[in-house]
Amino acid sequence: MTVWGRIRAGWNARKTLSLDKCLAVEFDAEGIRVLVLQRVSMNWEQAFRWDEIAKVCFKDGGIYRSDILFIELRDQEKPAVVPTEARGGGEFFGELCGRGLFPLEVMRSAIRETGGGMHCWPQK
Repeated sequence: MTVWGRIRAGWNARKTLSLDKCLAVEFDAEGIRVLVLQRVSMNWEQAFRWDEIAKVCFKDGGIYRSDILFIELRDQEKPAVVPTEARGGGEFFGELCGRGLFPLEVMRSAIRETGGGMHCWPQK
């Protein structure tokens, strides 16, 4: 099963709480932290630095699932995974754009997506 499939299967089992009550995204000038607030696996706890980000992908979840940011990190096999509906997720997405890690034109295309597509930057 793919990373996205495991995330979707695990999250659907816990749909009783909204993501902003379960996960929080915090960031500062140095880095990003995804924090578990309640009722999800501690595997969601993540921390990484801005300068580790190699690629950002936005996966549309359609109208029934959260959109997900997959953050590929230098020297890491697995990407960091950040739901945009987590507390602070929208602000984090905006900060990625503001720092040039996910250009505004790509972000606009991504947020208009409704068919489950994936938008990545850089596109290589």
